[in-house]
Amino acid sequence: MSRAGRIRQLPPEVAARIAAGEVIEKPVSVVRELLDNSIDAGAQRIRVKIEEGGLRLIEVTDDGKGIPPDQIEVAFERHATSKIAESGDLQQVATLGFRGEALGAIVAAAEVEIISRTEEETVGVLARLVDRQVVRRNAQAAPVGTTIIVRELFSKVPARRSFLGSAASEGRQITTLVSHYALAYPEIAFRLEAGRHPFTTSGDGNLRHAVATVYGAEQGDAMLDVAHEAGAIKISGLAGPPSLHRGNRTGIALFVNGRWVQSTALRFAVSDAYQSELPGGRYPVASIALRLPPEAVDVNVHPAKAEVRFRDQRGVARVLRQAVLKALEKAAPLEWSLGETPATKESQREGASSSLRERLQPPESGFAQAGLGGAIGRVELGMSEEQQAHRETLPLLRVVGQVATTYVVAEGPNGMYLIDQHAAHERVIFDRLKAKTKAQAVQPLLEPVLVELDRTATAILETHREHLEQVGLTLEPFGDSTCLIRTIPTGFGNGDIASGLRATLEKLGNEQRVVDPFDRTAATVACHSSVRAGMGLSQEEMHQLIEDLALTPFPRTCPHGRPTLVHLRQEAIARQFGR
Repeated sequence: MSRAGRIRQLPPEVAARIAAGEVIEKPVSVVRELLDNSIDAGAQRIRVKIEEGGLRLIEVTDDGKGIPPDQIEVAFERHATSKIAESGDLQQVATLGFRGEALGAIVAAAEVEIISRTEEETVGVLARLVDRQVVRRNAQAAPVGTTIIVRELFSKVPARRSFLGSAASEGRQITTLVSHYALAYPEIAFRLEAGRHPFTTSGDGNLRHAVATVYGAEQGDAMLDVAHEAGAIKISGLAGPPSLHRGNRTGIALFVNGRWVQSTALRFAVSDAYQSELPGGRYPVASIALRLPPEAVDVNVHPAKAEVRFRDQRGVARVLRQAVLKALEKAAPLEWSLGETPATKESQREGASSSLRERLQPPESGFAQAGLGGAIGRVELGMSEEQQAHRETLPLLRVVGQVATTYVVAEGPNGMYLIDQHAAHERVIFDRLKAKTKAQAVQPLLEPVLVELDRTATAILETHREHLEQVGLTLEPFGDSTCLIRTIPTGFGNGDIASGLRATLEKLGNEQRVVDPFDRTAATVACHSSVRAGMGLSQEEMHQLIEDLALTPFPRTCPHGRPTLVHLRQEAIARQFGR
């Protein structure tokens, strides 16, 4: 057997780095482990500072009980912990950390410095560790508590770094994590320094105040109280009224015995309580804590402790759903309204029709004036002669009608076409924005719109501000988590500009299909400026939409790659009728 094929024991430092990869996957994993330790130490104030998304620096400071001087080095050994002593203790875990792997994994993946002092000591200890070895140790003046500084994470594991996202993406994950810890522990004052606008909670113990800090005062005020007990299960928290909803389930924050968990079953239980109250594809906002006996929950099933296993998962989900339903039933219908004056069906139709006409027919020199060909159309789209020669084309189509107020039915040379009105209008608006026709597509607001944003949305806004302005959204900071909107693309937000901006930022944070940053921004803004499924269109509006779509270079797909139309050939239709 050659040397390459021999089985041999790995050196300790190699084994440690491999093991570290199981516990510490990303910078956010480091922050989570350090936050867990701070909370277990009884901290009332926790400060987190990061640079370059946590890759260059992660610093966590708390005012907990500290680590005794003679235990500093031991704390960084693998499987060293003060929280359990024997296997039976795993059935009664009452702390966030318990494995004794976190600090050992971190010091195997980065340079670490710790400053800690207990109440019994008059001076603290500073220790610096490199390659799991203490290279410096001395007395250090310090308040009671612990500071851990992590530098150059994964610098010695370049393969791991190559799998990470951008600094902005990694930073957003940390912002989301700290926001969730602030919701789970409103009695702890959190501070996150990750950019120009620090995130700070008061630590006054009021969950509603924490929600207002994370999501905005308006949302904090609107939330409904959740309080329910069933046997040994206690549920408390806040759930949004049906008027507050998102395009994904990330707004549902669930905490089991103080631990933020990702549980598909529990998220579904919360969503299911709103089943008849929300539009299709929309999900509620909630921050709910579940308390169960420790023996009813297995927290040792996931390397990052992000998942748990319940002894009776179905029973827990059922109780959670009942708790949310009870909160919704208690809320008066007036609490769910958006404060708008009811309109007659006729006036609603007229308003919708007028709004649609404005979006489908922009100002002079816009697409509506360009027709199906000619130089004006080419200039509007910003296409070169070569692009015009090679672009996809649509046949001449005759509008027949509309199905389910979602699809335009048209007849063509060889059969029937079903056109998704939202996807088609997305393509039209996207290409206008790409052509930088801001003179035609931007609408100044008579009065700027004030919008409150949560911390994640604020971080996304900072990342995409330049591209948002390029497509017509002029935004000005107005405080730490508020901005003013001064101009918008024509039709943006379908009349609700604030909600349109929030939805745009939410989608920008999740959108992965469009790689180019400007294209991603333009595609997202186009999505929230286009006509929606369920909107009735007149014959004139449907005809105009098809004409505009025919002028685009790629009329058969929306900016996200979904089809804009389906062609049912005449022979295929004939076969269905046995002809």
